Amino acid sequence: MNRTEEFLDLYRELESVASNTYEIQSGGGVISRVMRRPEFKHIRSELDYIRDVRNLLAHRPRIGDGYAVEPTEAMIELLKKTIDRVSHPSIAENIMVKRADVFCCSKTDQIFAAVREMYQRTVSHLPILEDGRVIGVFSDNRWIRCTISGEYHLTEESTFSEIEKELDLDNQEKERFLFTDWNTPVDELSDVFEEASKKGEKIGMIFVTEHGKRTEKLLGIITAWEVAAAF
Repeated sequence: MNRTEEFLDLYRELESVASNTYEIQSGGGVISRVMRRPEFKHIRSELDYIRDVRNLLAHRPRIGDGYAVEPTEAMIELLKKTIDRVSHPSIAENIMVKRADVFCCSKTDQIFAAVREMYQRTVSHLPILEDGRVIGVFSDNRWIRCTISGEYHLTEESTFSEIEKELDLDNQEKERFLFTDWNTPVDELSDVFEEASKKGEKIGMIFVTEHGKRTEKLLGIITAWEVAAAF
């Protein structure tokens, strides 16, 4: 098998795996759909070029005994890598910040000490856990509210239990906090952030658990930064 035949075989394989992975009908539009996906944005022009070469070979394949053009080794390698990524899409577990690396507190921890730690670590959100489960979130915005509202009289000994209503996951101003399972494809998470942005909403954090339920122990967290880095 020469390089051109290998190129054509790989192109057909990419069409096949993309049709199966993304549940789209096979045909000329499959590669176009792949190109539009966010995880392939950085190689969109290269895939478009490969599609042009394939179309030339498909419609006017030979001059005499030889092919009209011979794809480069770089094209072959790019097709192989694209097939691998389509066949094995990245999932939440691959990009999440693991629980062991996430700064978390409980309701019995002191607020002032936690705030100092947040600033030292340059984190804006602090998951509040109970028996390993997320029961709330404390953020820099909530800290500002607690200090200027006049509703609380906090001291160095004050714990998160004294501001429990500020930790409510469903009562966070201008932010949403979601749960997902470890096996959720990253491109689906990207869609979640994109749709929220279109609506003018902000997703502060996505919590990863085994089945995406609040009642389960935290496995890790995902923010827009992790999703963006994956692409």
